[in-house]
Amino acid sequence: MRKNKNKIIFTLRILISGLFLLSVFAKLYPYPIYGITKVFEQGQLIPMGFSESLAPYFSRFIIGAELFLAITILFNNYLKRIVVPLSFIMVAVFSVHLSTQLLGDSENCGCFGDLIPMTPLEALIKNIITLVILYFIYKKSEDKKSNFSYLVILFLSISTLMFAALPISSQSKSEGSSFISYVEDEEFLNTESRKILCFFDPDCDHCQHAARSLDSLSNLSEDFPPIHIIFSNSDNDTIMLEDMKLRVDNFFNIVGKEYPFQSIPFYNYDTEEIDSYMEITNPDYDNPVIILYDAKNQYDYISNLQIRLYEGTSGNEFNVEDLNRILENE
Repeated sequence: MRKNKNKIIFTLRILISGLFLLSVFAKLYPYPIYGITKVFEQGQLIPMGFSESLAPYFSRFIIGAELFLAITILFNNYLKRIVVPLSFIMVAVFSVHLSTQLLGDSENCGCFGDLIPMTPLEALIKNIITLVILYFIYKKSEDKKSNFSYLVILFLSISTLMFAALPISSQSKSEGSSFISYVEDEEFLNTESRKILCFFDPDCDHCQHAARSLDSLSNLSEDFPPIHIIFSNSDNDTIMLEDMKLRVDNFFNIVGKEYPFQSIPFYNYDTEEIDSYMEITNPDYDNPVIILYDAKNQYDYISNLQIRLYEGTSGNEFNVEDLNRILENE
């Protein structure tokens, strides 16, 4: 009987360990920087009250703590006195936050990132079940102490690994007015009048819809501003590969017209320079990004005045009527 009880308890501990490991993986999905900044920090930490400057540090601390608990809950060293209570407190804190999001919110809460989208209610139910299991483990486990220094060394090692593997960039985020500095089209840069720069993912439905709207609006005017598109290339290569060519061709087939474009790597954190789509737009701007400029001097990026920036699919999303109003009044 005692053996069966111990097997059940250890099985539950394995379950909790797997849950923490899944949470760690989800926060790094599909790319570590995207998962941490766009989903975890902006989706959970900042709404909880953390500042944008503090959130990157706390996000790495939380991921490290989850990995630490996933490992230590499988061992008996301070299991009942430290590990299970810490696990209970962590889950409980996020459960309190989830309870504040229940009314009228059916979007992904970000608990498991984009890997497993969950509503706040679904996540809260999952957390309540987890808390019940943790309480059961606590009540049925024996209080054993081995070596506290092992826990300290493991936690410090994991924390160091988190900050080393996921460095917090000291580079300032790109502002909309500087986006034009990434354009390679000299004719577009030489245009000493209004111009429109777009950051699109060729497979993004919202980007395709925005491009179709731009194309329709351009057909209504003979002096419509020139358009240049910067596409995100899923391959970390600036060369237009066959797969990327097919994606872009499909994009323009949907839009109905081809516009001057270039592609840049979607993800490239191997260099010190900001030279990839994610580094330029993330985490301040969501697809699609459309910027209206008015320039006076070629290659003088300061004189490329940003008239309007549209981004994402919520409050600042692209609005064709608003752009048309601006163009008619300029």
